[in-house]
Amino acid sequence: MKFADLEMKNPIVIASGPVTATIDQLKEAEKNGAAAVSIKQVMTRQSFRGNLRAYSVPEEVIIFPIDKRLDVEEGLALTRQAKEQTSLVVMVNLSSQEKDIEEYGRLAKRFEDVGADAIEINMCCPNFSLSKRQLGMDITEEDIETGAITGQNPKLAGEIVKVIKDYVKIPVIPKLTPTALDIGAVAEGCVRNGADGLSLVGGPSLAAPPVDIYNGGLPLYPLMDPGAFGAINGSAIRYATFKVTGQVAQRVSVPLVSSGGIDTWEHAIQMMMWGASAVSMCTSIMWRGFEVVDRIRKGMEQFLEAQGYHSYDEIVGLSLKHISSSDHLGLRPGYAQIDPAKCRNCGICTKPGHCNAVVQEQHYCRVIPERCLGCSVCVGLCPTRAITMVEAQE
Repeated sequence: MKFADLEMKNPIVIASGPVTATIDQLKEAEKNGAAAVSIKQVMTRQSFRGNLRAYSVPEEVIIFPIDKRLDVEEGLALTRQAKEQTSLVVMVNLSSQEKDIEEYGRLAKRFEDVGADAIEINMCCPNFSLSKRQLGMDITEEDIETGAITGQNPKLAGEIVKVIKDYVKIPVIPKLTPTALDIGAVAEGCVRNGADGLSLVGGPSLAAPPVDIYNGGLPLYPLMDPGAFGAINGSAIRYATFKVTGQVAQRVSVPLVSSGGIDTWEHAIQMMMWGASAVSMCTSIMWRGFEVVDRIRKGMEQFLEAQGYHSYDEIVGLSLKHISSSDHLGLRPGYAQIDPAKCRNCGICTKPGHCNAVVQEQHYCRVIPERCLGCSVCVGLCPTRAITMVEAQE
């Protein structure tokens, strides 16, 4: 397959993050079937440093306010190693912290010269001045206005893309922030200035962990006090990534790579049906290891074969024709139906506070169709999967 003129053996990219910071990790990615990697964020200078700390609940969420970034020389060395020791497509996730916007171009050129296959411009990382801004703290000259701040402004984002395009011949792929007021407008600004593709991630960008209510409200980050709002990743942002992907896919025609919440091959296929041409993962690997990549790849390939698709291109954007605005919804009349043979009369389906359609009888529960709102909340509650939604017959 091709993604933004890059030849790839499949649509799986390992996202820039804690799992793409060393050559050993990149080798594991290739061993388990990944087609491409985006190396850990490279910065021209760092106002602060730190090691990864995270609030983590597997299959739910990971929030981290800090992680190690790569200096330029570290990023160049890793890119050289990756090109010499693997056959991966290597994207370089980078951002400039200099006032001269031309530095983006000069930096990208250095990575092109050592063999990088594409530049992924970091316009999404929230763990810098965006965090300060959301806390209402003063922004000083020492603070680095980068990452998610650059991704807020369609004009600035477009100018950065143009500068890099003037310096390099390899594909340029901005990674956008979901916190932009209109991410579609930012996407359009990037594409107008030559972006070859776009990298997307869902979620509110920043989040806060639970707190220890018996210890003065201390945020539940390990080995850290004070903490900070942190980048939110993992399963919790999957639905937001679906939305961002569908939103941008309807606004631009360049290929998209989407990350955020992909834990299974089904999630990857769903992301592509929302408009992604490639899919990217990080947190699932942090939780379960690089073997996740192999399972997802095999599942995707088996799905395509079983469903009679001949290429990944055939499924990209299939869901877009089924989406509209809230004032154009196609509401079909219907109601919940309970299978008495599967119902164990536990009564869980009678509990929703907004519903009076389900009644509990002697041996099983029953739905009164004319009272049913058609919301389907009870379907997800039923432990025996006895409830289905059926369309009303005229």
